[in-house]
Amino acid sequence: MATNTRFAVAVHSAGMIALGDRMVVTSETIAKSVGTHPVVVRRVFGMLVRAGLVQVRKGQNGGALLTRPPDRITLGDIYRAVEHSPVLAVPQASHKCECKVGMVVGKVLRRFFSTAEDDMLRRLDRTKLADVIKAVDRE
Repeated sequence: MATNTRFAVAVHSAGMIALGDRMVVTSETIAKSVGTHPVVVRRVFGMLVRAGLVQVRKGQNGGALLTRPPDRITLGDIYRAVEHSPVLAVPQASHKCECKVGMVVGKVLRRFFSTAEDDMLRRLDRTKLADVIKAVDRE
């Protein structure tokens, strides 16, 4: 099963865009830094644009810009822009399942997972993109 790195790529991209006054920021530049293909970065850009977090200028002097300062963008904003399904998914049980655990474990796990995701989102909502940039600068 492939690991989903979309959120990490989005935060990485937004951080590089925020530092755009220090470097030229294009999907190619970010892709090199992230270690992925520029098409992956452009897809993430598209999601960030639709969420109103980034604007992209095409052409020779093109590039990406944040629509607001990094201290006004939370990791929760970025997460919601790029993730559209639960982080912790529960597989569908077979309708033919006769196992007592198998018949109800999905329902139980969905409650636990939903609570965990709510907790994660509250934490992401308290963390600003500026906090990540400061931590990167310290390292």
